[in-house]
Amino acid sequence: MSARRMLTGTFLGLGALLLTTSAMAPAAGAQAAASAPSSVRSAAAPVPVTALNCDGNTYKCAANLQYGDGKWVADWSVNVYHQGVGSESSSVRSAAAPVPVTGLTCDGNTYKCTAKLQYGDGKWVADWSGNVYHQG
Repeated sequence: MSARRMLTGTFLGLGALLLTTSAMAPAAGAQAAASAPSSVRSAAAPVPVTALNCDGNTYKCAANLQYGDGKWVADWSVNVYHQGVGSESSSVRSAAAPVPVTGLTCDGNTYKCTAKLQYGDGKWVADWSGNVYHQG
């Protein structure tokens, strides 16, 4: 299974995304909600994720969403760290751009999601707390 196919998934509906944005930053959320077409404001279903990247400099992951004009993105804060023993190489310390995610898992016991990053020796990961629940 290719990494792209493995990472294709869904993300929280855009209506909830706009609601979250407005709850965290009222002015920005209100502006985003006002500028979005009514069909976007009322969307509540998950939407497909077309790409997922994580950035060790900003400590954020970003998901490109397959919705509307294709320019919708969701991002969230993460922990980025190396899983190996010993010090990192100088080339690892100089990373300055988001890197692709090669694997993604979520754990219902710890409520954490972990993304394996395509970087350096392959032992770099990003993790974050998430909501894990049954939809049925």
